[in-house]
Amino acid sequence: MPTFVDKEAQARLLREIQELYEKRGKIEEDIRALEAKSKLRIEKAALQDIDAYKNLTRTRVQPS
Repeated sequence: MPTFVDKEAQARLLREIQELYEKRGKIEEDIRALEAKSKLRIEKAALQDIDAYKNLTRTRVQPS
């Protein structure tokens, strides 16, 4: 019994798979960008906290 191959359906499925992989890649790229931004914000906040602590300790040490 011969096997029927629907080349149009196969081509459509391959295009859909390719589109999904492209979307996945874009989403992963967006996630990496957001993670980088988040890391920078956390580092900036930590540096601000360190500066605030340094200023606080300086004011306590200096005589009035």
